[in-house]
Amino acid sequence: MTVPPPPPSSAAPGPPAPDQAPAVGPYGPLGVGGPQPPLSGLAVASLVLSLLVCLAPLGLVLGIVALVRIPGNGKRGKGLAVAGTAVGGAVVALTALLLVVGGARFDAWTEEGGGLLGSRDTKAGTLIHLKAGDCFAPAGGLFPPQGVEHERMTDTSVEIVPCDRPHPAQVYGTFRLKGDHAISDPAAVAAQASEGCVPLLHDFAPDTWALPAVEFSSYYPESVSGTGGDRTVRCWLGAEAGLPEASLRQDPGAWDAGQRAYVKAMRPSSEAWFSASAKVDTDLAAATAWAERMAEGGAESAKLLRAIGGLPARARGPVTALANRLDALSAIHRSASRAPTRAEFEKRWDINGDEDASGEEWEGRLALGLPVEDEEEDGGEQQG
Repeated sequence: MTVPPPPPSSAAPGPPAPDQAPAVGPYGPLGVGGPQPPLSGLAVASLVLSLLVCLAPLGLVLGIVALVRIPGNGKRGKGLAVAGTAVGGAVVALTALLLVVGGARFDAWTEEGGGLLGSRDTKAGTLIHLKAGDCFAPAGGLFPPQGVEHERMTDTSVEIVPCDRPHPAQVYGTFRLKGDHAISDPAAVAAQASEGCVPLLHDFAPDTWALPAVEFSSYYPESVSGTGGDRTVRCWLGAEAGLPEASLRQDPGAWDAGQRAYVKAMRPSSEAWFSASAKVDTDLAAATAWAERMAEGGAESAKLLRAIGGLPARARGPVTALANRLDALSAIHRSASRAPTRAEFEKRWDINGDEDASGEEWEGRLALGLPVEDEEEDGGEQQG
């Protein structure tokens, strides 16, 4: 049997008709394994940075930029950009909320007295931030326990406050330890600190008689190297019950000429008195050295008192009597400075049980119009 030829409609295959051409995408025919469009680096960076809290704002910005550019450059990653923008925006919004709430709570804390002194004017710091004139409250105690020498302050945190607010302590001076050599003995450092603080006290408050009941202390390095390091000593006065709500710095300009001359003349005696160390009560060498300083300071003050000119008539007698008393005490103190034993020192120091010039000093101050303790009013002060 003969097979008939195919019909005309079954002609040999040729190029497809236009309406039968395969769909073509921008990178070749679809479904035939053409290359994928590249991934947007901005979109990836946006998501990664948004997950890092501190860089979330940058992630938010990069996500927005990626969303703007992707439609034009045909890159992939729109979903990543959307996620990065959303996460970054959420983190930024949450951080702003926490800052607002935290600030409000801090304001409330300070208003309610959350600090050591309950004042919004306080400034947190440490002992090494203190300078002369600063009033402050330490986190720990002001002074070492009684009977304990060279006790280190383990907590150096302080709050620095205005001196017109209640405060336990005030710095009256700072200085650097002498010499460039190494100092590793705490006792030697403490001795230098005590010696250096005394003149600074008299620069800050020349009329020490007029100071309230306070104690004196200092903060200093426990040891210093020969190559440097912190050598600063900070000297302060304070009271556990708190100082008056004012600076204790004195202004000699507020005194008249006679008062200034009197206070200046009494400085050598006062400096000698305040130079006593904690060992005076137990160590003979420390006691005799202090007695020698007292002898020299008393004699110098007596000389300066007699040299004051222009004193009012009512003050001449009391001031002369004070000078005479200081000379007598100077002789007693010089004798005590040469005592061979502790018992002999005590015997020479306390002659007739009257070892100071407080009575004569009281009369002299009263005549000059300087403040004195009023014994009739339970230790208060009166102005002469």
